[in-house]
Amino acid sequence: MHLEQDAMTSRLSLMSLSRRAARSCKEPSTLLSEALTLSKPHLFFEGSHKVNPRLKDLCEERRGSSYLTRERAAALAETSATGLLWGTSFPVIEFGIASGIDPRVFAFLRFVIAAPIMIAFARVIGTPLRADLRMRPVWILGFLNAVGFLCQFLGQAYTAASVAALLVNLSVLIAAIGSAALLGEKFAGTKVVGTVLAVGGIFLLTTRGDFGLIARSQLTGDLFYLVSASSWGVYIIYNKRKTDERRWDPLGVASLTILSTAVFVAPVMLTVGPGELSMTGGEWGLILYTAVLNTAIPFVLYQRGLRHLTATTSSMLLMLEIVTAMGISILLLGELLDLASLIGAASILSSIFLVSRVGGSGESLSIRTHSGLAGGGDA
Repeated sequence: MHLEQDAMTSRLSLMSLSRRAARSCKEPSTLLSEALTLSKPHLFFEGSHKVNPRLKDLCEERRGSSYLTRERAAALAETSATGLLWGTSFPVIEFGIASGIDPRVFAFLRFVIAAPIMIAFARVIGTPLRADLRMRPVWILGFLNAVGFLCQFLGQAYTAASVAALLVNLSVLIAAIGSAALLGEKFAGTKVVGTVLAVGGIFLLTTRGDFGLIARSQLTGDLFYLVSASSWGVYIIYNKRKTDERRWDPLGVASLTILSTAVFVAPVMLTVGPGELSMTGGEWGLILYTAVLNTAIPFVLYQRGLRHLTATTSSMLLMLEIVTAMGISILLLGELLDLASLIGAASILSSIFLVSRVGGSGESLSIRTHSGLAGGGDA
């Protein structure tokens, strides 16, 4: 009889806690800790623990809603800033290449400068790095990232920055298709529509509706971008799988990924002649801008934002990258899109929007990371 009364008291306490969760929107770990405190040990093993997942789901639902906490507001600002900063990289790279910076040198110096900045920041806040550096997955991510960025830089020697921003961000769509094929994720009707829109948009954006353009130099740049998007699509899938398997520290792995990216880009410098290494002060300024404001800072902001946002919300905010790149390219670089290109751009934007919003909390194709230390071992 006493046991039944204790069970009823515990259930009532947990029901009260769930109502408090909806109002206060505490972290799930805090709620579960409080739930266990309210539950007597024998009741925990006899059934009160069954309520805990419901408390966690309730809090996650509140965190993903419009209920704006201070932490969520900061995360929204951090992720929005990430999208804006990444968006400025496309016109800055185009301007730098036009001024005479070799794309291979540009890509290499960007990561060589950014890597020590990120590693120093990670060490200052106490993030362990040494064990992670020996993990094969970090080097695989670095290789995929290096291919993506090298192709982006090389492509921008041929094609406009506004087109680059659109085609490169097709990595979200490629990850959706790859996840369905390789990870067994459901390929919903929304993703099918997104795929059709993307294919049509790519055709209009790259050819302007003119098949004769296929023989011109712009197609070379567009092909580089598509290889870049494909590499980052695989990056997203691999990162998602490994992050789910291991409790990776977000900042630590991001820092080491940038370092390994620099290592994989380095051999390309063997193909560069001495003349390409001579740069003006202004050109060094552009390189520093991409290293600090397009790499080190936004990577940190992005990982911080994911702590309090669902990956879906993060994906939506990062579409500011495309809008920023196109806005700067049109206003400052004088780039113009004809009707066919505008329709293609709208189709690609719509496809990215449809695909990246599928799945809700924790199921988006944006890179979702979890707190905790990285596990050991290889891929």
